[in-house]
Amino acid sequence: MPTYEYQCQSCRKEFTVIQSISEHGKSPVHCPECQSADVKQLMSVFIAQTSKKS
Repeated sequence: MPTYEYQCQSCRKEFTVIQSISEHGKSPVHCPECQSADVKQLMSVFIAQTSKKS
């Protein structure tokens, strides 16, 4: 399942949320530290794991 990284604009805490692609963007994300909904999604690394070997 994809992970999304956020930073709270109120307390500046960075945190990670694990959501399916269909869940992402449908419900507001809240800061686990101060419960603010004023969060900004950060750019994060994307890793794809496949079953085939090169």
